[in-house]
Amino acid sequence: LKPPVPELSPPAAVPLERQAAMSGPGAVEEAQVEVAITEIRAYIDELEEEEETIQHLQSELIEKTGASPAKRHGSAQGLATKDWARCSLLQLQEEMVKLETHLQAMKEEEIGLRHLVIEGSGYLCKKASMPRGWGSTPSSSGGGGSSGGPVLTAAEQEWVADTGSLLTQDCDWGLRWDRRWQGQPMGPCDENLRRTRREGTKRKVAEVLGLRYFGETAWKAKKPQGGAVHVFVDRTPASSIGGAPAGDRYLLGRYDVAVMKVCADLDRDWNFIKGAKNNFWVAHAAALNVGESSRAADFPDFCLRENANTGRLDEEAYFEAMEHIIANVAQACTKLRVEHFVFFPFGMGAFLRHLGRLDGRFGEFEEMQRLRRRLARIFMKVIAEATPATTNVHLCLMFGSLEPELNADAFLRALADPQGDGAVGNLRKRLTIYPEGDCLHLAQILAGSSDNVMLVNGANRVLIGNHWFAGQARFAIDENLHRRSWRMSSLAYVLNGFNGKEPAGRGPDDLVRNAQWVGGQIHTIDCCGRR
Repeated sequence: LKPPVPELSPPAAVPLERQAAMSGPGAVEEAQVEVAITEIRAYIDELEEEEETIQHLQSELIEKTGASPAKRHGSAQGLATKDWARCSLLQLQEEMVKLETHLQAMKEEEIGLRHLVIEGSGYLCKKASMPRGWGSTPSSSGGGGSSGGPVLTAAEQEWVADTGSLLTQDCDWGLRWDRRWQGQPMGPCDENLRRTRREGTKRKVAEVLGLRYFGETAWKAKKPQGGAVHVFVDRTPASSIGGAPAGDRYLLGRYDVAVMKVCADLDRDWNFIKGAKNNFWVAHAAALNVGESSRAADFPDFCLRENANTGRLDEEAYFEAMEHIIANVAQACTKLRVEHFVFFPFGMGAFLRHLGRLDGRFGEFEEMQRLRRRLARIFMKVIAEATPATTNVHLCLMFGSLEPELNADAFLRALADPQGDGAVGNLRKRLTIYPEGDCLHLAQILAGSSDNVMLVNGANRVLIGNHWFAGQARFAIDENLHRRSWRMSSLAYVLNGFNGKEPAGRGPDDLVRNAQWVGGQIHTIDCCGRR
């Protein structure tokens, strides 16, 4: 077995004088400088995308309301051309803190603008006028009748039939709920705690892998102890089309699933979990990115071109591919005899957020909600049909802000619709909804009574965990799962063949080879398992 595959083509050649320095005194600091520069470039890329997003939202707001909000953030202009190699490690670290703060302020401005745009559109007014206490009383029970169909009150049926309204957590909708965390925000108390925990995880990963510093090549790592690894490699015809194959930048093929057994270190509030902890499976699968920005990676493969400059989303191809991905996760679930399956609105956050900039139809919120609702129906149908009937499904939904509420509405409708699919009707018997449920914390709790718990992660195809070690993506599930589990992060480090730089020049089988090096098992999927 070979050690983790190194990056064959680093983004920039290291000057000869720096190569000499890196083999003598100060080599560790020189290498850490390279890693810090990589992190800073990632910050700059995200800042530039965020600036473009804010400008787009400001234009939308002017169009819908005539109001022109004042610009509250500085520009990232000039940062990309700065010669960071002349900075010391300390200077780079100080700059990263400034960039992280700047990015946080821009994200908050984006959220505020998005709310103003939606209010200006007049959408969601029915949700705001929903009478308190309508429908069934919020409880920890609920659930369908003996036939698996929902038990809806007359008032609830009216709301389900009205597609212009949003379903919320105020009613049970004939479903089973566990409301232990309802109304309780999750996450660290402040960004200093998030940063402290993140840096602590980085130090622990370097320690357990026997590395001198975080960012040293995985070639020099010790094999991580403990967690089992399974890689499910898709060999269906779809796996070779367009940008689907692994290789070059991509570690994961579009339809591949990498599964590892780990445990959590931090709870939903980012406090340390004390006492003995059992391991559980985490299934890393990548959703299609058709709307993260105007450069969304998967949009070209799912675009119907109208002319050289514009196109629209090929919805049927998109839905089919997302169904394929979740069906492969379900195959992993079946193979590993999973008893508890923890799911969330997979791929329905950042990867759809700015689809309207690429396909103008989805600049209208009604159209975007139609897309979300159909996607949720597909997910629930696949999970109903392709997971074992003995597997309990745990669905974590958020209601604390607008985008999560829209996603929650999509899933509640998929499950509550009395005219829905029969298989989904049977799924209700084994599904529980957790408002404000934290997937990682819930999986750790379930692992206390079962050895076969699986949590689904919306992974990044380039790096499992993406840039969890930096300060971007404060709310992304992939990054935050890795920040809260050093076992997960250490396995990802080796599977990624990480060397502190942006990946390039990968072979199509790098993930397989790296998984075999840590003793992982490889499974081939030659049909996507849909019925």
